[in-house]
Amino acid sequence: MKNEMWSGRFSGASDELLKEFNASLNVDKTLFNEDIQGSIAHATMLESCGILKKEELDAIIKGL
Repeated sequence: MKNEMWSGRFSGASDELLKEFNASLNVDKTLFNEDIQGSIAHATMLESCGILKKEELDAIIKGL
């Protein structure tokens, strides 16, 4: 259990569903740049449709 990400926070063992979810972190690390670019593109589209204000778009991009 010491090798698990959350082992220092909880006394019990992690649920199998959580273990499966965390197993994707290595893939997530390789795709983080593309994920950010996709989020920026999506937010830009929402701003161009009038759903987001320019200030909101800027805040999202800054946060990413």
